[in-house]
Amino acid sequence: MKLADQAMHSDRNHHTRHRVRLPSGKQIEVVYRDQQQAAAGPPATPAAPDSACVPDPLHVCFHCAGELAYPLDWIEEGPRHWRIVLRCPECEARREGVFEQASVEELDEQLDRAAGALLSDLKQLTQANMEDEIEFFIRALDADLIVPSDF
Repeated sequence: MKLADQAMHSDRNHHTRHRVRLPSGKQIEVVYRDQQQAAAGPPATPAAPDSACVPDPLHVCFHCAGELAYPLDWIEEGPRHWRIVLRCPECEARREGVFEQASVEELDEQLDRAAGALLSDLKQLTQANMEDEIEFFIRALDADLIVPSDF
């Protein structure tokens, strides 16, 4: 699931253009016309007191600390921020917030890894099921339990 391509540039009119890939696969270009917003970049965040504040990964539930939280909905909130609704399937907690592009990209990578793991498990289960079915079919053939009229 790619939430956004990395392509973003400013044109000579100080309009920021950002290409976004939608869940449907369609790619659109968003143009920000606010010259101050385009020139200033992302909104400033208050400085941390004495230590760097590292946000929790978005795939980790804020309520139960489960690592299966996933996005239900998202919308771009600026050139480098996304408003995302997250859901935890373990405790049913929902969280909505505006997150920086780096956190969203990390979530996207985590979702890609999880999808890869699920596909790998699916392939292994499919293989195991097919092997069981083939063995069952062979035993049925050997016992003369299958006749041409079965097909």
